Amino acid sequence: MALLTDGSPNDAESLRAYESSILNVTDVEAIHLDAKLRLATEEVGEDILDVLLEHTTTLDDQAKMRRQIGVSDVAVSAQMKRWHALHTLQTIYRDAYNNQLNDRYRRKWDEYRQLAGDAREQTLRYGIGLVLNPLPRPAPPQFGVVAGLLVAATYYVQATWVSAKGAESAPSKITTYTSVDGSLLTATLSNPPAGATGWNLYAGVNAWPLALQNSTPLALGSMFTMAASGLATGRPAGDGQTPDIYVTGGRTLRRG
Repeated sequence: MALLTDGSPNDAESLRAYESSILNVTDVEAIHLDAKLRLATEEVGEDILDVLLEHTTTLDDQAKMRRQIGVSDVAVSAQMKRWHALHTLQTIYRDAYNNQLNDRYRRKWDEYRQLAGDAREQTLRYGIGLVLNPLPRPAPPQFGVVAGLLVAATYYVQATWVSAKGAESAPSKITTYTSVDGSLLTATLSNPPAGATGWNLYAGVNAWPLALQNSTPLALGSMFTMAASGLATGRPAGDGQTPDIYVTGGRTLRRG
């Protein structure tokens, strides 16, 4: 699972699964969709932080730790992803109604406010998943080339952080790099987080699927160089770390 702090759990296409006309609404009403997605992420995160603080014991050290780390260890479950999507739609139709005082927008606002509330309750019943040693999603890698025998190509690339115990972050956003004739792609990944001991690179000549290119995790600060034979055919990237504990119903439940 991706972490809540990795970015918005949903994008415009995700919202269209719930409301096919949402892009038309945001265009007509001049509502900045990306801003609403970010706002919904912040508001869901603030709500989750309030819940986690309520479950924190009265010991000062633990209370200070939760306030310090915020929601950086919260994993996005399917239930939380749905809550975020519905909450985003609620805020969009709230703004659309306030722009036009249109009853149709008001009905949509009320509908998504109720659905978002229900999704929040489902999320809390399922539990808020916490990762004990979270690895945030990395920024895209930096690219270059070295001399080789491959022809020019456009590569789609993602990277992940890896821990000593084999945990792997959610992959970076897909980015592209076009090489030149007689070269091999290289990549580096900067700013490793605490807990990371290495990184993985995934690449392909199409946006999906991307395959793991290194047989073992690359050392922090080291450069990846594509094999002289071209792309490897390793496994695809996962979607992030699995929670170690769940907070739900006033209790902290350990996985399994």
